[in-house]
Amino acid sequence: MKKKYKLLATSVVAMTLLSGCAHKISISPSLEDIRETKVEKKVDVNVGYYISKHNKQLKVTTPDGGGDKVEYTPYKDTEGAFNTILSKVFNRVYSLKSINDKTYIESKNIKFIFTPTITTNSSSESAFTWPPTKFTVALKCEAISLDGTKIWEETVYEEGNAEYDEFKENFSLSSQRATEKAFKNMLNKLKVSNVFKKEK
Repeated sequence: MKKKYKLLATSVVAMTLLSGCAHKISISPSLEDIRETKVEKKVDVNVGYYISKHNKQLKVTTPDGGGDKVEYTPYKDTEGAFNTILSKVFNRVYSLKSINDKTYIESKNIKFIFTPTITTNSSSESAFTWPPTKFTVALKCEAISLDGTKIWEETVYEEGNAEYDEFKENFSLSSQRATEKAFKNMLNKLKVSNVFKKEK
């Protein structure tokens, strides 16, 4: 028992000593549960998605415990999840370097183009440890047809939580729980939409 408390105290001290800077975390969700989400039938069209170079490199800083901050790259961290949910619903999915690359879009027979917008925040109830105990994410997804008309838009809001006993092994845990829930929720909205079946 004494050894357990000693290890706990040591961990708290270590995380406290790391205070005073922006701590890097990864908000990448686990893709396993997303891939296991059941989709009855794919929409038989090819789609593309566009994340600008600026957004892929974008670093976001939000609060954590002890007056510190966490830093992460929301679009880079979650691109795999975005690709995965589209791949669950549509025939083929392609990453686009430009929405205006008509030659590439036509060569891949792409019918719709998706763009994500991600807004995040974080906080911690602890004054002694920096990893966030609460992480929120708003995920907006828009789809346009090839003539630029917006045909679909949805936004989901999710929250992830993690206590010390959980995040001491994974400082990013609350954020990863939030993004996993957000992308699973968006997948559920995609798979029940009739818009893409009508438009194809």
